[in-house]
Amino acid sequence: MSTQSQPLSSPSENPETLADPSRPRVRRTQAERVAESDRRLIEAAIRLIARVGYTHTTLESIGVEAGYSRGLVQHRFGSKERLLEELIKHITADYRERLLVRLQGLRGMDALFCEIDCYLEGMDMPAERSLAFFMLMQESLGPVPQIRATFAAISARWHRALTRQIEIGQQTGQIRSDIDPASEAQLLIATLRGLRMQSMLDPQTSNTALSIESLKNNLCARLQEPRHTPSARSRE
Repeated sequence: MSTQSQPLSSPSENPETLADPSRPRVRRTQAERVAESDRRLIEAAIRLIARVGYTHTTLESIGVEAGYSRGLVQHRFGSKERLLEELIKHITADYRERLLVRLQGLRGMDALFCEIDCYLEGMDMPAERSLAFFMLMQESLGPVPQIRATFAAISARWHRALTRQIEIGQQTGQIRSDIDPASEAQLLIATLRGLRMQSMLDPQTSNTALSIESLKNNLCARLQEPRHTPSARSRE
């Protein structure tokens, strides 16, 4: 690997071996160093976009923020837009992985409630990656149309997943049969995103617990057959 991709502030050797000269020096493979530098560059981009937005985030500033040489970002990703695509996929994959763990064994209304919990938790104090994600979503409608397709694909996958859970709820008798699953899934996505956006625009009006409770109650009143209630597990 060229010296260009070496971090400016971090040696390639395991720091524990440097502290103890008697221990064997362990070097990471090139693939491990590439994966580590990619991760650090993406995390640096997330921090910068969350702080100063897309326009003021440059390839040079990302490299410096990550502790690498200034030209590494372009060398590794080719363009700012390509890096943003990888950043969006990184954030989405991380969220999806955590969601799938919590969704295990849940179906129908229970699964919808889990989606609400996962999406709105932390709304009062959004993490940097949430801020960066929503800022880029807005930018995709304006100065960065190149990443619009990436967000559209994410929305389509989410819409299919929610639609399927509503269909399962209908099949099991939890959800009324006259409900249109696709329309209700679209409405739920819009509501969840709207609540997150409002919490960022005016944090003083944000109340995660109240928002989650109100949305669940509204969903039950609109979709659910009166004789069914979600299991206790989905309310934990």
